[in-house]
Amino acid sequence: MNLRAIKKAVGFLSGTPFHPQWLMHGDKEKFLAEVAGSLRGTVLDIGCARKTSKKYLDKDVQYIGLDYYTAQTMYNSRPDIYANAENLPFAAKSMDAILLLDVLEHVADPGLCMQEIERVLAAGGKLVLNVPFIYPVHDAPFDFQRWTQHGLQALLAKQGLSIDREAACGNSLVTSGLLLNLALCKTVINSFEKRHPGFLIIVLLPVLIPIINICAWLSGLLFPPDHFMPYRYHITATKPSSAG
Repeated sequence: MNLRAIKKAVGFLSGTPFHPQWLMHGDKEKFLAEVAGSLRGTVLDIGCARKTSKKYLDKDVQYIGLDYYTAQTMYNSRPDIYANAENLPFAAKSMDAILLLDVLEHVADPGLCMQEIERVLAAGGKLVLNVPFIYPVHDAPFDFQRWTQHGLQALLAKQGLSIDREAACGNSLVTSGLLLNLALCKTVINSFEKRHPGFLIIVLLPVLIPIINICAWLSGLLFPPDHFMPYRYHITATKPSSAG
């Protein structure tokens, strides 16, 4: 049973509570819609996949999509440039903004990646970043690490990047609901592959998943937000105008 094929097959449910990842549906797009429209000049999208981020940018922006060679197979990626995030093929101070969306966890040397980002960003340039926190291993074997909010702050501060905005997505119950849905679906897939009778719980998923989603979603409305166990972080940061 091909996990990527299954995700594509149920993609039409993504905007409904019947999808196991409904609780995180749209938060990345909302974040981009809020911040990307203000970006100007030359924008580098590291890990661009199918360039879906481009639609959120102003039409006058010079967009450059960059991705790994392996992404062509994994994501049907069609970048403008194939390259490595730890060795960007651009001159110093040549980018006005950089998008790094759901990518940093897949970089073997994140410190070097951030060093390269700081190098190619112009003074006053913007970094738009998001990463998962409590989320399953994905795209193995190219899933290397997770960060807390404090770890991200330290990673950016080391390169002199100043955080303008940061947000944690999902309170404890929302994240728990998301993980429970993913765990149920992965258990069904594993049981099917191993011809285990546990596969039969698939008949319960159309009932369990929406119940879990709705209960977790309501918790996000009824209880105060917390940063105890978010599933994702969104950050925007700036390279100081005085940077050399």
